[in-house]
Amino acid sequence: MIILSLNTSTKQYSLALLDNKTVLGEYLLSSGPSHFRDLMPGIDDLLEKTHLTPEQLEGITVAIGPGSFTGIRVGLAVAKGLSQGLGIPLVGVPTLAGLASQIPYARQDICPVVTSRKGELFAGLFRRNPDNLLTRIEEDASLKVADLPLLIKRKTILIGNDFTAQAPMIQKYVGKKALLAPQILWNLRASSIGVLGLQRLLKGSSDSVSDLVPLYLRGADIRAGKKSPGIV
Repeated sequence: MIILSLNTSTKQYSLALLDNKTVLGEYLLSSGPSHFRDLMPGIDDLLEKTHLTPEQLEGITVAIGPGSFTGIRVGLAVAKGLSQGLGIPLVGVPTLAGLASQIPYARQDICPVVTSRKGELFAGLFRRNPDNLLTRIEEDASLKVADLPLLIKRKTILIGNDFTAQAPMIQKYVGKKALLAPQILWNLRASSIGVLGLQRLLKGSSDSVSDLVPLYLRGADIRAGKKSPGIV
């Protein structure tokens, strides 16, 4: 199944084309002041470089947040337009689940973080089950960096979207319980969103274009809303 995957929920956005779990091509681009001006040209160029046409696409996956308010809206608008125009299924994937999925075969819990408002982060908590499937053990939340220890109670792998800004703060407040993922992984790749979305597409599951909405979080109490482990 050939799919186009989009992530516009983080500072550095990404586009990927996949044939099942094989990455045919991928771009990581900075949104900057242009507000995603290069997004559509980037999709056209990626299709051209991989010798594909829009008509060959069989599905669309897109990061739905939490993250950049404007970026998520742009990505969803593009994904929905392509889904409707090409008549292909659409799947929305939570941003934090996508980040967590970039840490395979981990024995420790995985805490992905994305910059929220000043002094705050969007964060979640995940775990790999014995079959290496990613499971959620805490709902995504928006919290102050100083409150991360309320979420992280044991040694946990942390991965985010801005190593330079986030890593020092995490080390300051979480201390020895923080196992920082390699810096090269601290960008959410559209291919990671694509692989998670593909799991649903291959089962014949997709989202309604009219019902799929951004996942925005504001000021949730991470001590509430604890959830039983479940497959992402």
